[in-house]
Amino acid sequence: MTTLLGKLRKAPKPEFNVLILGLNNAGKSTLAARLGLETDDAVKQVTPTVDLTERHLKFKKMKVCLRDLSGQYRKRKSWHTFYKDANVLIFVIDSADASRLSEARCELCEVLLDERLSHVPLLLLANKQDAFGALPGSMIVELLGLNRIEDRPWKIYECSSLAGVGIDSTVDWIYERLKKLRPASLFSRFFTPYFLFGPTCLLDRRPRGMDD
Repeated sequence: MTTLLGKLRKAPKPEFNVLILGLNNAGKSTLAARLGLETDDAVKQVTPTVDLTERHLKFKKMKVCLRDLSGQYRKRKSWHTFYKDANVLIFVIDSADASRLSEARCELCEVLLDERLSHVPLLLLANKQDAFGALPGSMIVELLGLNRIEDRPWKIYECSSLAGVGIDSTVDWIYERLKKLRPASLFSRFFTPYFLFGPTCLLDRRPRGMDD
């Protein structure tokens, strides 16, 4: 037992993959820079991602790889190559550009229909809330028909990547979703309700859908 516990303590922490998608000019690269704790000056100098930008960082001692993919029309066809390893999906929307909401909706639908992303938690960010004419998150939910999403936990936050507004909530949500994916400790494996009392009743499980 001592040897087993020692191995568990020395086991490398898993790295989780967070996929950042959205149309070009939605603010994905700026968001990735904010999540990577870049300075304000560095954030303002961020340039749009050409293909892929990866950032390896820690969210509250949890290893995370942020994958920011280009939102250019031709580049979207290669998004699917990164679906398999995604643990959390972030879809960024320019809430100040109502003319592209229909396009964003079509791309989001294509993403959610892919089986490789089945049940992957989804975080939608209504970005650029500091811009004139920005639509509130509630209106974006209605216009994009987001309440129809029932196959995964999802949430929408209003934010401004450039100003740094809403970033803390984003980090907290990502952390809470990834925390549920961490391998169970030896203690929890032996003292779970299943081990002590048998299978949990299906009716006791929380229904999927938008987080509270």
